[in-house]
Amino acid sequence: MELLKASLIRQFVFCPRIFYFYNFCDITPKYPKHVDFGNDFHKKQDELFKSRTFAKLGLSEYKAYKNQYLEDDELCGVCDMLFVGVDEVVVLEFKQSNNLNLSNGAKMQLLAYAKIASKTYAKPCKRVILCSSNHLKHKVFNIFPNDFARLKRVVKDMKNLLDNGVFPNSSASLNACNQCEFFNYCDDRE
Repeated sequence: MELLKASLIRQFVFCPRIFYFYNFCDITPKYPKHVDFGNDFHKKQDELFKSRTFAKLGLSEYKAYKNQYLEDDELCGVCDMLFVGVDEVVVLEFKQSNNLNLSNGAKMQLLAYAKIASKTYAKPCKRVILCSSNHLKHKVFNIFPNDFARLKRVVKDMKNLLDNGVFPNSSASLNACNQCEFFNYCDDRE
């Protein structure tokens, strides 16, 4: 079976139709302008990586990996940063926005990276860090056992959609739909 991309977990939670369009339709989406800003922001973080110690995050003794590709038996993806310590791994995600709140989809994506990293390095991942700005403004989110149970349910739902191929219902709001790169392909949206 093909591995599920962790980045599509976030999209699936936002709206399962996005996941459907990526997997069943030959459509090249037109991305909103903010995607370009996000890509530029990540390039800047890659440049800053060379001179950072991560002491502000309490991770200066950890081995840091940027743009780390991870995979296990069902998931794969590239996490922005991965820190490997003596007794734990920590996943860090950069966001261009100054909003340090995790959407449900973003949390599921980070949990996917945490699950894979934990298995890869045989160490627990008990926290993820959301980081914004060039000054490492950040917020730590602890991971609880029920978080991984929720991730497991989302992954199961994604696999079910792949198996049955039925165009899914969407609970996305009109505001969410207006942000979507596939907005013009949902014929039940206004």
